[in-house]
Amino acid sequence: MADSAADLTRSLHAKTSQTLIGIGVTGHRLARLDTAALPIIAMSLDGVLDAIAEALSAKDATSLRLITALADGADSLVADKAIARNWTVDAVLPFPRNDYAADFADGEARAAYEQRLAKSHAVLELPGSRAGDGGIAYERAGRVVLTQCDVLIAVWDGGPSRGRGGAAHVVAEAVLQGIPVVHVDATGVNPPLLLWDGLVEHSLGQQTVDTVARGDVSALPRLLRGLVEAPSVPDEAAMLARFGEAPRGRWRLLSLAYPLLLAVMGVRRLRLSDLRTPLLEQTDAVVPRLCGEKSGFGADFGARLAAVLAPRFVRADANAGAVAQLFRSGYVVNFSFAALAVVLSLLGLALPSSTKPALVVLEVGVIAVILLLTRGGNRAGWHRRWLDNRHLAERLRCLAISSQLGDLDLRADAAKRPGWVGWFVRATARELGLPNARVDEVYLGFVRQGLCALIDEQVAYLKAEAHRMHRLEHRLHLLGTSLFGATAAVCLFVLIFKFADKMASSVMLETIAHPLLIVATIATAGLPSIGAAIYGIRMQGDFAGTAERSEGLAQALTGLRAVIDDDDDRGFDTLTRRIRRASDLLTEDLASWLQTYHARPLALPG
Repeated sequence: MADSAADLTRSLHAKTSQTLIGIGVTGHRLARLDTAALPIIAMSLDGVLDAIAEALSAKDATSLRLITALADGADSLVADKAIARNWTVDAVLPFPRNDYAADFADGEARAAYEQRLAKSHAVLELPGSRAGDGGIAYERAGRVVLTQCDVLIAVWDGGPSRGRGGAAHVVAEAVLQGIPVVHVDATGVNPPLLLWDGLVEHSLGQQTVDTVARGDVSALPRLLRGLVEAPSVPDEAAMLARFGEAPRGRWRLLSLAYPLLLAVMGVRRLRLSDLRTPLLEQTDAVVPRLCGEKSGFGADFGARLAAVLAPRFVRADANAGAVAQLFRSGYVVNFSFAALAVVLSLLGLALPSSTKPALVVLEVGVIAVILLLTRGGNRAGWHRRWLDNRHLAERLRCLAISSQLGDLDLRADAAKRPGWVGWFVRATARELGLPNARVDEVYLGFVRQGLCALIDEQVAYLKAEAHRMHRLEHRLHLLGTSLFGATAAVCLFVLIFKFADKMASSVMLETIAHPLLIVATIATAGLPSIGAAIYGIRMQGDFAGTAERSEGLAQALTGLRAVIDDDDDRGFDTLTRRIRRASDLLTEDLASWLQTYHARPLALPG
């Protein structure tokens, strides 16, 4: 990649600072709307759309995106108003466009439908069928609208659901998912209301339509700005600002310690790349790896994947690897130097007194390195940068697959891990938007291939990582045990020597007793300190835990892969569930991994 880190950072902030937000719409069909109330509904919708634009201070109206099924009624009414305001309009159709045309009466209604399609930025044609329960197709379209939007406008009379995919059903799903809903009264009697649990100070858990907090639309500015504005908490803002930075300078030499440990333990050979700043892959090679060698999502969506998601994934993945190596090298050096300080102190017993000042200077220098390394690593945020960049890379990896079926995953773990990573993923997802594609068997086959390739790649990596960590843990454990065993052997030898010296009263034994005891003292103090350093490295690195988690996840993904291969139903809904399951497995394991390592920052040995 030609862009430097600084160029990437500027480009990133230029893109993610735009007012990009998705507004979904659901509502009653024209036949269910009271003709007399239509002017009032239209006025309410004008007020809501204007309030959204004003709240976001959107200079470029095309950065406001409406996601709609274009049904004849509320959907079309809102779509016309959005088009008139130059908003981007994306259409999610429950059936292929020609089949869906049957929902519109011949003449003016159908012509208007075709005009709205022509003005839509992207059209996702879902594989609905009227042969079965047509309500399933409308429900499917409603779910995709919800996965694409940050806020839902619902033109609804407040009554109960009259079928799958209707306004009441979609509103209930939105509230369950925590999506704010602007309720525009379909009867024209009541003013618009905001249904949003953020209207109360403290979270009360999952809400329903009956229990969710209600307020007027004056709260829209706070809601919308909270969705799009970058994190303002100082440490979160600092982490976001440093996203494009890779470790460099003097720290690159330090980062050789962990690869050296792997090489010394016979786990992995030392590589030239261990000393280099990580090279970024070409994004045109990354998209096929993330999405599969073949795809059917169209050139426009492919271009967005290549221009938006791929470079961010590459940077996050490269940064995570580089900073992880630096962090791991940090604790390897810390524990190793702590043992070295003990050994230097003990050498004063054996070496001439003239060397003691040099030993003291060396010992002070070693301790200074430990202090400076710990302070520098914590100030540079190695631990946090490693974890956050790994979290980001895995979320983007999953997004590359799920977005092909219209699932932007806008609400994943927002409550569990708020911060710059979640904001960054949501900003990236909004820029991807909706694929412009017809979801047929061929398209679903491409997405399935991409999912299988993702699973296969992760399983291969996890198995290799588990094997590597098992070997490292076993060999470090064996070495540490050997050192303590050697200490016990030295102690036993000293006892035997003392007994023999006392029994034999030999002049020769008396001659070698003093230097032998000095060597024994150094060994019995130095070997355990080295063993303790090895134990500290093992505990800090949690190599056994890493191997166990990697094996468990590899088994779970292998099981999912077998299920995908055996699926009789290879339709949209089944594939969506499989993608979500794969994402859940990867992110749940990641959450467990993050929780484990957040408790292990770089600290002074002791």
